[in-house]
Amino acid sequence: MTDTECSGCDIPSHLYSFSFNPNPNWSIELCEQPEILQYLNDTVDKFELRPFFHLSIECLGAKWHEDRNEWEVFLKDQETKISYSRFATILISAVGALSTPKTPDFPGMDKFRGPMVHTAQWDHSLNWEGKKVAVIGNGCSSAQAIPVMAEKAAKITQYARSRQWYLPRPNHAFTEAEKWSFRWIPLLQRWLRFRIFLDADADTKEYYSSKTGVRSRSVLEKKAEAYMLSKAPKKYHSFIIPDFPLGCKRRIFDPGYLDSLNKKNVELINQGIAEFTETGLIDLSGKAADFDIIVLATGYQVTDFLQTMKIHGANGISLCQQWRECRGAQAYLGTYVHNFPNFGIIYGPNTFPANNSALFSCQTQVSYAVRSLIKPIVDGRADRIEVKQSAEDRETNIIHTKLKSSVFFSGCSSWFINENGRNVTSWPGKAEEYWRRTLAVDWGAFNLTGGTKWWAVNSLSREVSPWIHLERDILILAVITGLAKSRQLTQFVQPNIKWAGEVILQNATELLHR
Repeated sequence: MTDTECSGCDIPSHLYSFSFNPNPNWSIELCEQPEILQYLNDTVDKFELRPFFHLSIECLGAKWHEDRNEWEVFLKDQETKISYSRFATILISAVGALSTPKTPDFPGMDKFRGPMVHTAQWDHSLNWEGKKVAVIGNGCSSAQAIPVMAEKAAKITQYARSRQWYLPRPNHAFTEAEKWSFRWIPLLQRWLRFRIFLDADADTKEYYSSKTGVRSRSVLEKKAEAYMLSKAPKKYHSFIIPDFPLGCKRRIFDPGYLDSLNKKNVELINQGIAEFTETGLIDLSGKAADFDIIVLATGYQVTDFLQTMKIHGANGISLCQQWRECRGAQAYLGTYVHNFPNFGIIYGPNTFPANNSALFSCQTQVSYAVRSLIKPIVDGRADRIEVKQSAEDRETNIIHTKLKSSVFFSGCSSWFINENGRNVTSWPGKAEEYWRRTLAVDWGAFNLTGGTKWWAVNSLSREVSPWIHLERDILILAVITGLAKSRQLTQFVQPNIKWAGEVILQNATELLHR
């Protein structure tokens, strides 16, 4: 999802939502940003979370103090510009992956005198009516932005070096009768969510090399090719059909992009950018063009997990340096990293579902973090919990072995793969399999130190239900924090990394004293 007025989601809304807060009032099957934003606002208010947000606070980094078994987190108030630090027993990274824009470094970018905006950091005051607009990029962001901008712009010129697979995007509008049924027959909505989940998981086979997967992918490619040729102008046919298997890049459910290519004011140029000028661009063929506005639809730095923060764990080890030595980010079940005790990552390395809801993965991971890190420390079972390197390496090797037979490694350039050729984003299987792997905690994978012998009594003395609420609160904070950093919720929170760790710890501590 981008931060433009035209951003949306390709996962059905009944699945792209929290399981503990179903929304019977979705207007259409695949909702757009305003309705998703409203749902998140409503969720925050329903569970009274707004007082716990500390806004406009950027996390600069964190340092583990062995003598205290605590993290010192370095923060900066974006309004006062004052830097300070806070200590926390548990540190949770909930900044997500689609949070840091990938901004190209073309020669002369500082020369251009007109507005230049990235789709992930949209200027909502931007007026493109009657203007000549250049759009650089050919992914989901440009596919969402171009159809809307073409309605008012004098001219849209898209510069695209790569190709994409496009599929139809049917978008059922829910009737009032259906909404009434979802509201008053809750099991009906639950059943619909479950059915969508199973259907999405079943399609995961298309990403792998089994006979069934190859056959299913071939059928889908033929369907996509026929759709693309029927929609796009003939002059673009030789360029738009990919020469790589469907799924190698993130497939796009067409939001009207192919239709927009038929407009007289839209032009697709199969060229990269050589340099910027004061008035426009020069492409790699040497052709210059003038523009009033330049839009960078160049995506996110997806594989660079937590690169914007300086995090130092046990013995002063740098997280970024450790991952560089591993040739890319890795974590035990996408959540825990050796040498970084009491530290968890939500939507971390190799947790992205191939064909399912990211929110399901986040919710599953939050539940796992509560059971394997937060609750044991609050119970007093341990003061320090760290995953073993052997367990982390074993799981990572299993993941990468499975991914080798996937379509992700079929030769295209995609944001799944890092600069070292490793897929550090994708989960190698169904979302259900990730849920099953995190359902029970394998304590043999962790080193636990400290704690009290009365931890079991502490655990049994408390009711179960508050932990359900704690899982819910952490999940909402994780999603809101990640989206805030990517400026997708600029109408709701400030576009910086949000400090959620103290809220999690505060809630957990309150539960301990109940």
